[in-house]
Order: sequence, then C-alpha cells, then structure tokens
Amino acid sequence: MAVQYRASKYLEGIGDTGIGTDNHFGEVNLQEVQRVCNTMVSDICRVYGCDDPEKLVPEALIKNNVVKAQMAEWLFTAIDLLNHCCLPLMSSARKTIENLQEEKICDQGTVIELQKKLISKKDEELGLVSQTVQKELKTYSSALQQSCSTALSPKNIASAVKTITKEEDRTKEVVVFGVEEETDECVTTKVSSILEQLDEKPRITGCRRIGQCATGESKKRPIIFSVKSTDIVYQILRKSKRLKDIEGYKTVYISPNRTQEERISRQKLVNELKAKRLSDPSGRYFIRKGEIVKADN
Repeated sequence: MAVQYRASKYLEGIGDTGIGTDNHFGEVNLQEVQRVCNTMVSDICRVYGCDDPEKLVPEALIKNNVVKAQMAEWLFTAIDLLNHCCLPLMSSARKTIENLQEEKICDQGTVIELQKKLISKKDEELGLVSQTVQKELKTYSSALQQSCSTALSPKNIASAVKTITKEEDRTKEVVVFGVEEETDECVTTKVSSILEQLDEKPRITGCRRIGQCATGESKKRPIIFSVKSTDIVYQILRKSKRLKDIEGYKTVYISPNRTQEERISRQKLVNELKAKRLSDPSGRYFIRKGEIVKADN
C-alpha cells in the first residue's frame, strides 16, 4: 500500500531556509541533507522493488501501482532539496570562490610590493659600495693635492680597491671554532656536516684552517669558510646556537669573520657579560647589537 502524501515526511529537521542548523558547509547541514536523500531513495527502491538506486531509470519508474500522491511527495522533496539546499550551496560556494580570488589578487599585490622593496634594498647596497669606492679614491686624490711629492700611483688605487673587496669578502665568511684537527682531513666535509645539523646546505666557495699549526694531542685551529652571499651567512649565524644542544657538536662555536678591532671589542663585551652573570646569578644577560642586555623576567 502506498504511503500517504505528507510534505513534511522527508523534510523534518531541515530548517525553513534549507541550510540546516549551522551553515551551508557545516557538518550538521550535510548530515541532515544526506538523511533526507537516503530515506527518500530507500523508500523509492522499496516501492519499486529495486535493490540498486542506479537502476531507477525512467523506464523502471513507470509503474501503475504507485499513486500520484506518492510520486508528488517524492517530487516535492526533490524540488525542495534543489531550491533550499543545492542551489544555495552552489551560490555560497561561488561567492566564497570569488572572495578567495580577490584575496589572492591582494596577496599577489603585496608580494609585488615586497619584491620592489627588496630590489630597492639591493640597489641601495650597491650604491653604498659605489660610495665607498668613490670615498677611497677621493682620499687618495686629496693626498696627492696636499703633497706633490707623493704621487697617486696605480698601485695605490689597486690597494684601495683591494681593501674594499677584502672587506666585502669578509661579510661572506664564517669562522668555526672547536673542530678537531686531523691529518689528511677534508675541512670542507667537516664544515658541511656541521651545517647539515642546522638544516643548511649552502655551496661553500672556499674553506681552510687558519693560524699556525699547533703540536700536541688537541689541535683545534679555527676553520674559515665562505659562501655566496651575506644572507646565507646571516641564516647560519642565526641557527648556530642550536649546536650547543646537539650531541657531538656542543663544543663547536660559529661566528662571523671579524676584524682585529671587532674581535677586541667583542672579547671586551664577553668579559663584561661574564662579570655581570657572576655578580647577578639570578639575572639573564646576553649580548644584543653590541650591548649587554638583561632579559625581562
């Protein structure tokens, strides 16, 4: 016997707007819509004696014992799902996609602006190098004017350029302390192994031990190596503190390649830092931007 027509039979629990109790894409809404669809399809299959919903083709649905009221209820439910659930979901999805596209365009604009700033920064750095060269040349030119006996020879110019180049090369160099020294060793391999602990794999353009060869059981001359850019040096120095927590590398220390004046100044700061920590054991002191700073508790 056919089920009596009731418009609310399948749609009980679906809100008046058809979007459920949360929102278009919410879990509750999905469960409610699935319940309605599963119940209605199950009833249709039962009435038509069909065990597979995919077999409900138009030819199979022509059955005289199915009353119009029953067919009307199924049709009403399908139309209601389309108008109040499927179409609103599609409309909401379209608006969401449009919003995401607008956000993507805004993000792309931000990326372009950042790229412009980066290019501007690089140009500024190149300008500083150019100013340094001009300053050195001007210094030698002034010396020539003040003393005719001292000529500005090509050798003096070459020396000035060499000084600038050496200073720039220094910014791309890193010094490693505390690495055991062995006969017939490959220092590049040792440095690469240390950098791998920091998740860094730069191309090392030069690597060597510095200082006089020492005798004895413990030889640990510093290793100086160079990379392609100052950005890579910054990344390595930023991560170098991790080594003190890694077994086998706790005595390894990494620092920039400082000038003699910078090393003296740094050592003075380190000594002051040690004194601060001894006089105030409860305080947390560290060096930041060439100054000793106490951390806030």
